[in-house]
Amino acid sequence: MATHEHSGAERGLLCSVASQITELDAAAIALTTDDPPLTIFCTSGIFARDMMDLEITVSEGPGTSTLRSDAMVMAPDLASDSAPQWMFYTPQALANGARSVFGFPIRIGMIRLGVLCLYGLRIGELSDQQISDALLMTTVIGRGVIALQAGAPSNTLSNELVKESTFDFSVHQAAGMVAVQAPMSIATALVALRMHAFSTSESLSSVALQVIARQLRFDGPRHEWVRDS
Repeated sequence: MATHEHSGAERGLLCSVASQITELDAAAIALTTDDPPLTIFCTSGIFARDMMDLEITVSEGPGTSTLRSDAMVMAPDLASDSAPQWMFYTPQALANGARSVFGFPIRIGMIRLGVLCLYGLRIGELSDQQISDALLMTTVIGRGVIALQAGAPSNTLSNELVKESTFDFSVHQAAGMVAVQAPMSIATALVALRMHAFSTSESLSSVALQVIARQLRFDGPRHEWVRDS
């Protein structure tokens, strides 16, 4: 049985259950958005949060590949030559302690809702039972999200969905601020945020919070980041 890493600061009950039922060390759920394409719904703890932050920052990893292929993604040995070639994700994921990562699509019928990512601290393929349990969890998660969102106005999140999640919209808020500072489009601002996060080895959410706190801004005329005291 894996030793599960959960944090009391996280409210992600679904992620904790996913980690426990599949006997993996950590789990994260991300829902599909426009840009970035994945937004964290919940994580089972700090390790899973770091892994999802990394994936959203570099735009590659098991969740991103799952979203693009709409199929399961398996990397039982992240360091092997047969693992997906994630140029930016893999080195940092290994540095974080991950040795195996897996992605499962979350969908209800034709509606694509997001991805379930599972992380192992050891090398190893999933058993048929673990895969079956993970697929069962994606169904539970999908139905749960639909149920929580039921009745909410179009293009808004229900109060119930927000309460059950650990949503962080700081990246979107920061992108809006950078777009005004530069000026540039929101899409370009998101790219600028990602590039700065990667170049400074920080998470995208950390950079976003600095922008929101007005500790960091993008100087449009000089095309460079400026840190304010």
